Amino acid sequence: MSSQALDEAGAVPPPATRFAARLGGVGVALPAGTPLEFVADAAIYPLPLAPARVAGLMQLRGQPLVVLDASARAAGGAAIDRRDVLVVGRPPQAAALLVEGPPRPLVDGQWHPARGARPDCVFASALDVAGGEPGASRATGEVLYEVDPERLFEALVGS
Repeated sequence: MSSQALDEAGAVPPPATRFAARLGGVGVALPAGTPLEFVADAAIYPLPLAPARVAGLMQLRGQPLVVLDASARAAGGAAIDRRDVLVVGRPPQAAALLVEGPPRPLVDGQWHPARGARPDCVFASALDVAGGEPGASRATGEVLYEVDPERLFEALVGS
């Protein structure tokens, strides 16, 4: 993913090295260099008897991927669901996360680590505190938490 939008003066902004997304109502900043792919309105197939955080399976270019849900909502039903997902990693070792809209680019120097408490969420153990400065994301001053994808997946699968 990269950010190539033009500003009002016609200049290309600096490329984003990181991206932010919302998982279960929590804003997270993914590490630089993390392979990401946003899939809008992906078909998610239910997995009967799967753990509560497993939303189901999706296909990405013929590869099945597990889709994890960081929200506190009840487990899905028996029908195919269509939701926005963020694929983290490269198939076949990738997994997908339900997200609240597409990821947003974060440009180095426009946000920095901040101090504060972790949010009360199932994946809090995978977060380090970081805060947005104005311009860090589309929501000025949005609080973002740096997330370790491997710890995130472990926390979600283990809950």
